[in-house]
Amino acid sequence: MLDTIEKSSSYLKYRQTPLLMRNTGKAFVNVSTSAGPAFNSPVAARGAAFGDLDNDGDTDIVIAVTDNRPVILRNDGTKNHWIGFALAGAKSNRYGMGARIIVVDVQNRKQTFDVSNAGSYLSSNDGRVLVGLGTASAVRSVEIRWPSGQTQTIANPKIDQYHIINER
Repeated sequence: MLDTIEKSSSYLKYRQTPLLMRNTGKAFVNVSTSAGPAFNSPVAARGAAFGDLDNDGDTDIVIAVTDNRPVILRNDGTKNHWIGFALAGAKSNRYGMGARIIVVDVQNRKQTFDVSNAGSYLSSNDGRVLVGLGTASAVRSVEIRWPSGQTQTIANPKIDQYHIINER
C-alpha cells in the first residue's frame, strides 16, 4: 500500500492496527481489543511469521513492521499438552518439507499435518510441526510419510517436548 494513501482516500489508512481473530469452531471472532497493547497501535506491517520462539509448546508471532523494529507477540497462555517435531531428511530434503505427519493420541483422535514453512507475504514460518493435544495425556503413535516415499512410525513418544526425527 502507498504510504501516501491517506491523501487520496478518506477510508484507507497506511498504518493499521493488527487484527487477531479467534476460531470458535463455527466462526471467527475479532478479539483484537482484548489481546493486549500491540493490537492498539497502528503500524505499517507487511508480513507475519509464526513459530514457537521460546520452545514452550505454543505458537508465537513476529510481525514485520516497515521501517521499525518487529513486533514480537509471545503466547504464554497454553496449559494443555502438546508435542512437536523437527524433521531431518536423509533421502528426502534436509528439513522434510512436504512430509505428512499423522498423530494419534490415547483418546484415538487423529490429526494430520503437512510440513511446510510457507506463510504470509515476505515471511517464513517455523518449519517444525507443533501439535496441540488438549487434555490428552499421551500420544499412541506418530506416522511420518516422507517425500521420498518412506513411511516411519513412532510408538508412544513423550509429550510436552520437541522430537527430532531422522529419516531412516
